[in-house]
Amino acid sequence: MDEENVRQTLGENIAACRKAAGLTQGALGEKLGYSDKSVSKWERGDGVPDVYVLVKLSSLFGCTTDSLLGIREAPIPDGALSPRRRTKRKMIPALSVLLVWLTAAVAYFVLGLLPFAIPKTWLAFVYAAPASCIVLTVFFRLWYSRVFQCAAVSGIIWGVAVSLWLTFRGMADMRSLFLIAAILQVLAILWFIMRSRVKHGADAEKKAE
Repeated sequence: MDEENVRQTLGENIAACRKAAGLTQGALGEKLGYSDKSVSKWERGDGVPDVYVLVKLSSLFGCTTDSLLGIREAPIPDGALSPRRRTKRKMIPALSVLLVWLTAAVAYFVLGLLPFAIPKTWLAFVYAAPASCIVLTVFFRLWYSRVFQCAAVSGIIWGVAVSLWLTFRGMADMRSLFLIAAILQVLAILWFIMRSRVKHGADAEKKAE
């Protein structure tokens, strides 16, 4: 991320958090010991506050400096976003998932037009479920908490397991497939718990400093 993008992202986040907090540029400036012109300059991306002001802003808005700078490891909560950006966070994943299901419907329709029969063409919709979870995992990684990310990964695990079972049942013993899925599910939960604890520990160390 270059300097211009950092300034622009920081400015948008400060403006979104300020509006979510119900503050004018002047009111925010008073809390920081700066003028409304300085706040306006930051929000336009024409300048950036110093490190001390960034810390004060993160404390005031109840988020981290990483969030203000646009580092996706610590996404800004929905409540601190403008209505337009909150809508964008919801609409983009939803439209992407709809595109996955549209692709599945087209595949089902095209396979039905072939001159020879293809068994289980309805599996196109079954495989659309884990594919949708893959898409959601990407967007949840960018914009949402680890709870949503874990739920999406769980959807991938069990979606793939069910899809494979429906595809190959009767051809082989697939009971062990769900045991593997259960093990992967436990590992996924433990992984996200571990990451959350590491992140909380890092945040605690920053505050202690």
